[in-house]
Amino acid sequence: MRVSCVLDLKNLGAEKSDVIVFPEGISRIELQRAGSAHAASIVVGAFEENGYSRGLLLHRGQSRIEYLKVESDHLHTKGSRKTRQRPIYDRGDMCVGVLICMDVDHVEFSRAVVDAVKSSNAGKKLICVPADMAPHWFPGETLLGPMSEGVHVAVSNGMRTHGKARRKSFVTDTRGRIIATQKGDEALHVQLPEP
Repeated sequence: MRVSCVLDLKNLGAEKSDVIVFPEGISRIELQRAGSAHAASIVVGAFEENGYSRGLLLHRGQSRIEYLKVESDHLHTKGSRKTRQRPIYDRGDMCVGVLICMDVDHVEFSRAVVDAVKSSNAGKKLICVPADMAPHWFPGETLLGPMSEGVHVAVSNGMRTHGKARRKSFVTDTRGRIIATQKGDEALHVQLPEP
């Protein structure tokens, strides 16, 4: 499985990936363009809609996940507090869960999403995190908490709020260890091992 974390569509270029993760704050139009241009790929991102942040997963021209961010970031979007959403796309061989930015810290919601992905019969399991995080998020080289074992994690972190002084996008292995991190604002492409 090849995963790409990119800031925008031009940042992706002509690269082909199984999963493309955009940050929180990208426009819905750009996500839809990416979904059309890369219809075979799973495309994930989050855009602002009526003061909320909406997570979107597109695959083969269709919206497979649309969920409202649960937590408020107090800068750009308010939280929906809707914890009964199920942002999971299980297509048999691959199961993908989506958590928007600060929702990784909502214990009940993030654990439910991660546990659902972990319990899937799919061989490939991935949590995608469209984000807009400061540098202090996810310190160290290993994730802690529910995302630390059994799933790969791909965090695509934008530059909307923190500019270049942001947490760089990264991808983990299934033990929560960060295996690839952006150096600057380039696209991050990671080939994950087959299960």
